[in-house]
Amino acid sequence: MYNDSHFYDSFDAQQTDTRMAARRAYFTQTYGLMAAALAVTFAAALIVARFFPQIAFSTPVVIGLCVAELVVVIAFSRSLTRVSSGTALGMFLLYACLTGVSLSSVFLLFDVSGIFLCFLATAASFGAMALYGMRSRKNLAAWGGTLFGALIGLLVLMVASFFLRFPMLDLFICVLGLLVFLGLTAYDTRKLSMMYDQAAGTELADRYSIYAALQLYLDFINIFLYLIRLLGYANRD
Repeated sequence: MYNDSHFYDSFDAQQTDTRMAARRAYFTQTYGLMAAALAVTFAAALIVARFFPQIAFSTPVVIGLCVAELVVVIAFSRSLTRVSSGTALGMFLLYACLTGVSLSSVFLLFDVSGIFLCFLATAASFGAMALYGMRSRKNLAAWGGTLFGALIGLLVLMVASFFLRFPMLDLFICVLGLLVFLGLTAYDTRKLSMMYDQAAGTELADRYSIYAALQLYLDFINIFLYLIRLLGYANRD
């Protein structure tokens, strides 16, 4: 009798390879979108710092940018399942551009070498935590509640530091913020895999990829900002 077990084994292996290739493509697309958004952010920051430096320290402009960023990210999150992938990508890149304008002061307050070193440190630490999120066998979903609580505590401390003006409190906030967003990098990377499992093969896949790219982008930007603040703290001393 004909034994077709080898045929089924080969078919299963081919299906597994196809699924793995699709997963890799999804991850590549997501991190590519994040990298594109970072490029937009740093390009916008450099352009404003070079040609429109007065904008960087204008209080009305800074407040307006904060409000605009908040509006865009809320609109993006709420309309994700209803808008097209192109619209979602446009909103993401708009948010990245607004963030770049608001970060232009960094290029006026710090020298290029310091910014470059902070960027390299951010990329290295982000990459390490993203790799941990991909490879770890731990249940990183359990981190969600802890990280959310730490994020709320961080916001409370930031508000308190605005009124109290304690240098050591600022340092503590920088260290805590850095740890929180490093943790979120691993958590969001694991969540990226879960989102792929939910949306694979559906029309939501591209939009989920953009949403995941936004989350990872925010992790990267916040790690960079806390490292910059730590650099400023070190230079002040």
